[in-house]
Amino acid sequence: MGMPVNKVKYTLDKVEDNIYVFLEYPDEENQLMVPVNKYSGELSEGDIVWIRKIDSEFMIELLDEETEDMRDKVSKLLEKLKNKK
Repeated sequence: MGMPVNKVKYTLDKVEDNIYVFLEYPDEENQLMVPVNKYSGELSEGDIVWIRKIDSEFMIELLDEETEDMRDKVSKLLEKLKNKK
């Protein structure tokens, strides 16, 4: 029997020199760097993903709904802050 496959949730922090820089969600203490060419889709900063590492391969799964919810929360927060001024 193989090792259990752990899926870890990450937020894409930035893309730098063809490397995705992910921060573990939600505490953002652990960083994971994945070459852009390891993922066939398009990711943008702030995307929330599941990442499984199998040997030297990364399985990245975009969490559309959670990403949308987070973007809504952030934009509502920004609106509140703007309106306070």
